[in-house]
Amino acid sequence: MTNTESAQQETIPSTAFKEWAVICRAITTGRQDIILRKGGIVEPGGSFQLLADDFYLLPTFVHQSKDHLIPSAQDLIITIDEDRPPEGTVEFRHKIHVTESFTISQPDELAALRPRHVWSDAIVNERFNRWEKNLHVIVVTVSPVTPVIQIPWDDSYGGCKSWITFNQTTQQASCLKQ
Repeated sequence: MTNTESAQQETIPSTAFKEWAVICRAITTGRQDIILRKGGIVEPGGSFQLLADDFYLLPTFVHQSKDHLIPSAQDLIITIDEDRPPEGTVEFRHKIHVTESFTISQPDELAALRPRHVWSDAIVNERFNRWEKNLHVIVVTVSPVTPVIQIPWDDSYGGCKSWITFNQTTQQASCLKQ
């Protein structure tokens, strides 16, 4: 096998992080550099865990609302449906690298994070106060995935969970995009 063939067969990261499409857009356009996470309803052990330092960003289109955003960021959601992938597929357009992660457990710590995200105070407070009073903070950098990777949708990707795992190669995924 040549180096080119080897590179084509390279396994892509097998982990993607699910987040509202509007928040993905905020991150990828530089308007946000943190992810605030409580954990999905079906998280293993009932709380969020950071599974990887490098992963794909998987935009989701349910539960998001302009009311969940600060007024100056509500423009991000107006054309969000343009970011939907073709029916029956998942697209990875951006890869995330975690530079820091920590948990906050005091409400006054939320104020220091205000300039770093576009969520409304109401949604952040609701998440902080749900179940245990804490919130996971993930500081991230973002890079584009070129070419965009497209894989088939699998029902296991659905549901209220933060992470999906999959097992594809870039060669297989790239074939789907053509």
